[in-house]
Amino acid sequence: MAISNIFGPPVIGDNFYGRIDELSQAHRKLDSGHSIVLSAPRRIGKSSFAKRLVKDKSEQGWKCVYIDLEKTQSESQFLHTLIAEFEQSGIWSKAAKTASGILSGLLDSIKSVGPVNVELGNLIPTKDLYSSLSELIDHTQATLIVIDELTLFLGVLEKTKGSEQDVSFFLNWFRSLRQITPSRVRWIFCGSVGLHNFTETRNLSYTINDLAELNFDAMSDEEAFGLVRALADSEDVNMSDEMIRYFLDTLNWNIPYFIQILFNEIKTNTITGEPVTAEIIQSAFTNLVHSEHMATWSERLSEYNSHELGARYLLNLISSVPEGISREQLTTSLMQTFGFDNVVSADKELSDILHMLERDGYLIRKDGRRAFRSPLLRNWWHYKFVE
Repeated sequence: MAISNIFGPPVIGDNFYGRIDELSQAHRKLDSGHSIVLSAPRRIGKSSFAKRLVKDKSEQGWKCVYIDLEKTQSESQFLHTLIAEFEQSGIWSKAAKTASGILSGLLDSIKSVGPVNVELGNLIPTKDLYSSLSELIDHTQATLIVIDELTLFLGVLEKTKGSEQDVSFFLNWFRSLRQITPSRVRWIFCGSVGLHNFTETRNLSYTINDLAELNFDAMSDEEAFGLVRALADSEDVNMSDEMIRYFLDTLNWNIPYFIQILFNEIKTNTITGEPVTAEIIQSAFTNLVHSEHMATWSERLSEYNSHELGARYLLNLISSVPEGISREQLTTSLMQTFGFDNVVSADKELSDILHMLERDGYLIRKDGRRAFRSPLLRNWWHYKFVE
């Protein structure tokens, strides 16, 4: 199997590898009428997974829309993107063709210039416009709508408008779209910032409690081994089965991104045909520890808002102890450092932060302790922020 080592952007086509069980689960949920939130640590491949589902459902005859909000910086830009993608994908109902007022004008503008570089002039977002959009989606045909990086956009909206009410409105609007019955439209929400963490910290969990949660984590041992073997064969890297096993044991957390960046480092620093050794793998691992490949793991902590400083403190502390630190020790340290008045308050803050860090893949519970889930991430964090 020929496969390219693409890391960073989502992969599609033959470059998407494995996830057979997870795909089967997702299809069962969608086919049985559920919309989904992909719940997984960052860099686990959620966007690639969602794009694969779009491909599969398109081949089954579904109308499919994939909307990436990563670079969306305003509400107007959000609406432009949404309307253009809906128009291009053909999911408007027949009523949309005879719509009057501002939405009709928007649709005419899109049709005249196409979905690329849409310029819609002075678009003023109103509740009536959102209501019109809700009514004009065709709910009679099998449709999959993927909203990627919704949380990033909501964070931008919250900061620019300075109000959680706008965030609440958007989440409730999406919820209202999912509540229309009968409907054959299914939704998937995913992104690099967890939607659960985002809504919980703002007391908005109720806005997504109708979504079926699809949990997926590291690749299975078999799939991870197969991915490294496929990469080695495709990229002409001489790696024995024994060294693939050593490679995976060194990572200890088989997420696609970590596999791909470590493999790339090995390939970059070996001569074609030269057998990969344990020393080469260890050298590549050390190079990654000193690189900026994992900078987003620090950058995304800004989304933790009031919990960011506490999260950074705990990560610094835990990165210094490979075997992990007990909860009791963490509570005591948090109290002393941040001046909590009592153990209950410190323990509540600790619980909130640990829950977020575990859900996002930084930490894991290990023999009654909290430790870094990934040796690579732990070493990078310690090198970057502690040494």
